[in-house]
Amino acid sequence: MKLGIIGSPEGKTLVHAKELGLDFVEFDLNPSDFWGKPLDEITPKLGEIQAAMQATGVEVGAVGRWASRILDENGEVIEAEWSEVKKAIDFGAALGAKHYLCSVAYVPQLTYYKNITAAIKVLNQIVAYAKACNMQCAIVNCMMGGNYIRTPEQWKLVLDEVPGLGIKYDPSHSFVHGGDKGAYLEEGLGWGDRFQYCHIKGVIQGGASSEPENWKIREILSRHPELADEFKETFKENSRWYDNPPAGIDSINWRAFFSILYKYGYDGYLAIEPHSATWQGEKGEKGVKYTIKYIRDLML
Repeated sequence: MKLGIIGSPEGKTLVHAKELGLDFVEFDLNPSDFWGKPLDEITPKLGEIQAAMQATGVEVGAVGRWASRILDENGEVIEAEWSEVKKAIDFGAALGAKHYLCSVAYVPQLTYYKNITAAIKVLNQIVAYAKACNMQCAIVNCMMGGNYIRTPEQWKLVLDEVPGLGIKYDPSHSFVHGGDKGAYLEEGLGWGDRFQYCHIKGVIQGGASSEPENWKIREILSRHPELADEFKETFKENSRWYDNPPAGIDSINWRAFFSILYKYGYDGYLAIEPHSATWQGEKGEKGVKYTIKYIRDLML
């Protein structure tokens, strides 16, 4: 296995990874309304990143594009978003990345059946393009941006219809539908042979997940930013009951999760995802270092 970290697509990310003793970095090239930038603003950094790769020996393990609203209200591919997806894959291929991490947003105007059939069609398109660039393609199990192909319910319908598509698995996301204990062990035992790539992110949660509610509110605020003050207390209260602390001081039984990875012979990438509003700055850096030490001890 290789241990790495998610960071911004620039040379200094690889320098920092080298300082931490990590093997690789992951770049997530998300849409502008989900903390990303247009690909035309990122691709000029290709030379800078390639130089940092050569200087540090740190590789780019994956590029991803989450929250991809690639289907219109009729289930047809939105060409502008497809162009961005291809640019993201091309960017990753130029850096030697082996994985492309994707998502497909649910289209509310369509039935569930039509959503699934449209997703199968576009995912085959994405996988084919990634394969031509010598990259494997895995769908994320995160609900950000309306991605819904993230549980066994959808995997049963989609994966066998999209040859070559695997799962990018993050056990912290299973708490959305698995309560304060999560569903990651059951999902891992049932689907671990389809895991192509894994994220390492801790979680602590009291009661039912507030994440679906938070994303719905965020959708409203994206259309009506003037309402932001109305929801401040809601976000504050929800954050009291949920956090993403460093892996190893959280609720996930990482030892059991790793036993599942070993059961299925997983020997791929493990990307640390610092993703907490409370673990920032010096505290956040200490948390990352703790996670590195903790996870390294689980790597045979």
